Amino acid sequence: MLRATVDVPPRPPRLALVLAWLAAVWRGSRAWSVLCAILTICLLLCIWIYTAIRLDDEAQQALDRARIENHDVATILGAHLDDALGAAPELPPDLSFFLRPYRDISSKARDRIEIINHRGELLAAMENGVPTMAPKSQAVHAMPLLLEQRLVARHGLLVRVSQDQALVLAALAGVRRRHLTQAGLLSLALLALGGAILLAARRRLQWQRRQAEGEQITLSLQLAQEKSRADQLAAHDALTGVASRRRFYESASGKLLHARRSRNHYALLYLDLDRFKQVNERLGYLAGDALLHAVAQRLQQVLREYDVLARLGGDEFVVLLSEVASEERVATIASAVLAALRQPFTAIVGHEISATASIGIALYPRDGQSVDALLSSADSALSAAKAGGRDGFRFHDMALNLSSARSLELQGRFGTAMRDNEFCFHYQGKFDTVQLRIVGLEALLRWDHPQHGLIFPNEFIGLAEETDAIVALGNWSIAAVCRQLSQWRSAGLPLYPVAINISAKQLRDPLLPETVMRALAHHAIAPGLLELEVTESCFIDDISQAKTVLRRLRALGLTISLDDYGTGYSGLSHIKMLPIHTLKIDRSFIRDIAIDRNDAMIVASTIALARGLGLQVVAEGVESDEQLAHLRRLGCQQVQGFYLHRPAPATAVAALLAEGRPALADVM
Repeated sequence: MLRATVDVPPRPPRLALVLAWLAAVWRGSRAWSVLCAILTICLLLCIWIYTAIRLDDEAQQALDRARIENHDVATILGAHLDDALGAAPELPPDLSFFLRPYRDISSKARDRIEIINHRGELLAAMENGVPTMAPKSQAVHAMPLLLEQRLVARHGLLVRVSQDQALVLAALAGVRRRHLTQAGLLSLALLALGGAILLAARRRLQWQRRQAEGEQITLSLQLAQEKSRADQLAAHDALTGVASRRRFYESASGKLLHARRSRNHYALLYLDLDRFKQVNERLGYLAGDALLHAVAQRLQQVLREYDVLARLGGDEFVVLLSEVASEERVATIASAVLAALRQPFTAIVGHEISATASIGIALYPRDGQSVDALLSSADSALSAAKAGGRDGFRFHDMALNLSSARSLELQGRFGTAMRDNEFCFHYQGKFDTVQLRIVGLEALLRWDHPQHGLIFPNEFIGLAEETDAIVALGNWSIAAVCRQLSQWRSAGLPLYPVAINISAKQLRDPLLPETVMRALAHHAIAPGLLELEVTESCFIDDISQAKTVLRRLRALGLTISLDDYGTGYSGLSHIKMLPIHTLKIDRSFIRDIAIDRNDAMIVASTIALARGLGLQVVAEGVESDEQLAHLRRLGCQQVQGFYLHRPAPATAVAALLAEGRPALADVM
């Protein structure tokens, strides 16, 4: 039988506990001093109480001994008188002779012996062995006595033996002095010991106080150093060495206060590096940090000494230009900053990096009279500069404020819009170039806003990507297109492949193939009727992940198209690596194809490349008969644009699906 055993730790001995407690008390010198004082007082009280009890005991013993001796003497004398007088009819007048035989006893006992008759008359007396009578004997009655008496009943005599209490207690004086001397010496020893302990405790307390004061001074110095270091870190950016956000606010607020008094003009430049994220992802964060440090140094070289440069965070810098005379002067400085940043940065973790930036500019006091107001205005201008193509600057104006307010409103309504079905699709047909027969559709997302009306995707897609709502919106789009295909089928209309755009974030979602298959299965739609369009920007962050997802989608039977070909980042390399079916030539190359030889050559080479790779080619943005004719001559297989068919709601597309051809008379 197994028994569980529990190891119980042994209890420490009581002596160890007491010593530990005393050590703890000793560490607290003040408590130790109080304890020593209490113990000393208690010991002194005990000594004096013990001394008093001893004295009382010895005095009582002495009195008891005297009383016993007196009793013995009185008994002997009484018996002697009784025998001597016998049956004598009369008593002799002087009975002193009866006391003479007891002179030695009386002298030794140092007592007083008296014989008194029944009338209380003193018949004989002897004191200290000497016969004596009144008046000396009368003084004895006034003294404190130790008294013992014996009655001789036959003759009516009373034998009384008394002893002076003072004499009895006199012997105790020496004992008292001895005891008091011992108690005093012991008390002095205890007082000296207590004083020594108190003095040691006081010195220890003083030493601890000095040590605590020293530690406090050391701690104060350390805190002062840490505060100075913290202030230094708070005032300067640890990575670049320029001013921090906090220091910038302090300096800029002071300069703007001075500007209100002097009526000087200031300008705030909000600078953001273009595509800085790619540097971090391709070369690593060490390269990104080194680039930020190099950018800060180059900005300091371009700017004036009295301008305030700070890093707000990430790849964002801000500059406050002091006492600028005009917008032209601000534009000159902004151009110089951009030109300086365009110069390649060498020795960045063994690489040479070219960097550009976008700058938003706000002017004081026109665009704001506080640091926050100027930053907000410059941020709006920065967004406009990025939208304008990057590597440039933009001044703030009121129209940007209105645009920012509208963007914030739209951004906050995404969830409600999807829940209330405010998003919808307009469909644009794709046609073959030979017979102009419909070969497919592209679903173009629109937002039917209750206040602002129909909003195009260029206004809200970027906002959706910033808030990560783009994935939910993309999944909704897939389900909505499958639902529309099911409705057309129920109406008896012929079905053609419908293309929808997929964002970069949605393409990075490993669950995208499952989402697509779930939507197709729910509406019983064949995979070949759904076409997914991706742009080259989808492959910047993680091309391997994108290729994996696209291969899975293609394996399901979906068609994959590369949209806006020629406007991306790496062109031919993506065509070679990606599992795509179709190339879509961007409208920017089609616009001037009939008059611009370069555009015509680019389109011709793209068509030839696609043929060689076995890919379909679709030309976007066809808006004239000349463009259509030129594309036919170049061998383009499919076209799409306003000339053939304008985007329209699903109900209006029913006629196109039924006819299979565009009504060119209505297009013009």
